[in-house]
Amino acid sequence: MFHSSSALFLFLSALLTTANADTAMADTECVKGAIVPEGQDYSDWPELFRLTTPNPEDPTMANMNETAGFVDPSVLLAAGVGFTLLDPTGFTYPDKVKEIPWSPPVNGTNDATLQELRDENDYQYADIVVVTAYNAGYYEEHIHAGGDEVRYVIDGSGYFDIRDVNDEWVRMKAATGAFISFPSGIEHRFAVDESLYIQAMRLFPGSGAPDWSSVPRSEIHGNNTARDAYVDTFMCGIDPDVHHDHGDDSGESDATSGANGRGLFVAGALAMVASSLALLA
Repeated sequence: MFHSSSALFLFLSALLTTANADTAMADTECVKGAIVPEGQDYSDWPELFRLTTPNPEDPTMANMNETAGFVDPSVLLAAGVGFTLLDPTGFTYPDKVKEIPWSPPVNGTNDATLQELRDENDYQYADIVVVTAYNAGYYEEHIHAGGDEVRYVIDGSGYFDIRDVNDEWVRMKAATGAFISFPSGIEHRFAVDESLYIQAMRLFPGSGAPDWSSVPRSEIHGNNTARDAYVDTFMCGIDPDVHHDHGDDSGESDATSGANGRGLFVAGALAMVASSLALLA
């Protein structure tokens, strides 16, 4: 009886060790977000901040959560968002009107830095749009499944609300000169600010026709290829809409929960066997 209990005790000890190893592995397997190198210069970035409420009554106002303070740009970099500050001053662009499509004028003064960005990223298509009023459709939370969203603010300003990897809003004031890229599948929305005017260039990679279509968050339901790819790349495969983990970092993955459950079961069994051994001693 004593030998069999000892053997069981050793067996359960081994199981507990394995369960603890599983838990540790589950805890370290994946960290949300892209790796952001330390020591970067963020001086060109605009101020980023949290909202006072997820759905502001007037999105054209700042709606800044003063208590939360500013958000470090590394938060958006980890979510795959890119930002470059350019200066459109002195270059030839349409004067406060749209132009679809747009090409650098042959006899115009053109921005060599912008052209370098286009060449490096194969942004073959460009057009220029103007927004002069709040558009509820733009402010509905959505993704772009057809490709990354790339915007260059030539004149005016507006607000981009962008979800970080923890599914929380970060608001960016996109002013003149802001060159912004969002990866396909990231959830975001846009509103003009109180000036009610922005002129922006839209860029799209490749030689095909641009796909500006959007998919509202309410229609994704975990079955959108672009969204799934983004979630796998930046969010450890855990989609808040599927795992019901919105705004809560404390949720565990199934693997972690399973490992913890096995650990608790084996620990309880060990305690019982230890008590039995004590009685037999």
